[in-house]
Amino acid sequence: MRKLALALVLLASTSALAVGQQASTDEEAAAGVKKEEMVRYAFAGTRMDLVFLYVMEQDCSVVDGWAFEIIKQPEHGTAEFKPHTGFPTWPKGNPRYKCNEQKVEGQLLTYKARAGYKGPDSFTYVMISPGGLAWERTYHFNVRPIPASTIGPKKRDA
Repeated sequence: MRKLALALVLLASTSALAVGQQASTDEEAAAGVKKEEMVRYAFAGTRMDLVFLYVMEQDCSVVDGWAFEIIKQPEHGTAEFKPHTGFPTWPKGNPRYKCNEQKVEGQLLTYKARAGYKGPDSFTYVMISPGGLAWERTYHFNVRPIPASTIGPKKRDA
């Protein structure tokens, strides 16, 4: 059996997280779905790049056949996957560390809270492997207005 890794690379981080490294509960193992929850702050009206998703073999080839789908849309904004090309960020101890030198194709997950909204929001997406295993991740947001005293120029997406 070939060893695969699904990298969920947080763009604000230089480390990669391989799905499946955290132990599943008995219920998750029986259901074939690993559930995760993330909590983030977001600024209203501003797009956030949340995670760059890609799957690679140890020889740095990209693995096809994975599906990514938003299964619960946010009520106060938009979430979407976009095709993206970027550098992987495997940690030094990972056999795929050498792959960090070349760009790979993947999916970029983004979120944008509605302009003027303040309060909670959330969405859920699922990643399904070619073998039918799934990872379901829910992002919970505390949406805030852009403060008047921010550092650097304000960037708002249209």
